[in-house]
Amino acid sequence: MNYQNKEFWERSKESTDRKSLLYAQSVFRILSEGRSVIMQPDAPFAFSPEVQSQSFMFRTSGTTGKPKQRLHSLTGLEHACFRLRDFLKLNSPFLAISCLPIFHIGGWMQVMRSWTSGGSVIFMNYRDFESTKSSELFVNRYVSLVPTQLHVLLKSKIACENLRLCGGIFLGGSYCNEEIANNAREEGLPVFLCYGMTETAGMVCILNKEDFARGVNGVGKVMPGVLLKLDQSKRICIKCESLSGAENGVINTSDGWFSTSDIGDCTKDGYWRISHRIDRVINTGGEKVIPDLVEKIILSFPGVSGCLVSWRVDQKWGQRVISHICPKNVDIPELKKFLSTRLQPFEIPKEFILSDSLPGKI
Repeated sequence: MNYQNKEFWERSKESTDRKSLLYAQSVFRILSEGRSVIMQPDAPFAFSPEVQSQSFMFRTSGTTGKPKQRLHSLTGLEHACFRLRDFLKLNSPFLAISCLPIFHIGGWMQVMRSWTSGGSVIFMNYRDFESTKSSELFVNRYVSLVPTQLHVLLKSKIACENLRLCGGIFLGGSYCNEEIANNAREEGLPVFLCYGMTETAGMVCILNKEDFARGVNGVGKVMPGVLLKLDQSKRICIKCESLSGAENGVINTSDGWFSTSDIGDCTKDGYWRISHRIDRVINTGGEKVIPDLVEKIILSFPGVSGCLVSWRVDQKWGQRVISHICPKNVDIPELKKFLSTRLQPFEIPKEFILSDSLPGKI
């Protein structure tokens, strides 16, 4: 593979996020030297793993604890690109917009999809969708967003007009609440709801934009080349060509199946839904709280775009339920009233922390 492809970088010259553009160029420079890359926030740097050359080391987001290192081969990332192209039935080069940090798998895969298909990628801040100056750049391109970003853009008429120009909006990274989903439907946005993770090199399930538009919930159907099943505890297990390894060589697999921490189900029509994570149960005063379920209720409150429920050590309760919420202008007294009619008293967070972004998330 020609890592120093001048034509590819020439097609990216319209990028407004020059830092990400230079980051991507640095990654491919390292690969051209036959070395592997650790995707760090500030800058990528080279390393030489024992398993193979030209690999990528990514960090997970760390939502449920300490971030973990996951090792991907170049071949595995290519398989992830191919299955998306198969799903989209795309015979032309993949045209991407990169708005996510590219040191995370969700941001980097936009680069890989373009690179492997002879396409192009434009690096920009997602708020650039609010400008009329860049409208021509969005035509037929695919962009990856997280729900918090889409929540912000839905408030802008210009942003919605620009998003409608895109070939598709891959929406994932966290639960998308009904308010955001319904507003996106009303605006006629080409949204694909996705399910995936660092360990799988991104999406393994996808809800097509037509199903999304007609109100289907969940994360859609299994992508080409991917197998999903439920174990006895309804934990989702995944088998695909793009499974990662771990920094210490250990990953939760059995007979080629990766056992996730996600609890879900599948309809007779093959549509998958995610309920919650099994590793996030909080024990507060002897009562068990499932953060994912509490988050979904909080996210249904008008104005909430993002929510992360976690806990602090507490002398009285053992684990004290807390919630990070964005944006900062959410009315907490009204939110508490709202939750009092929908949750058990022990499920209601005892502390609310308002911020512009969630810890461990974009």
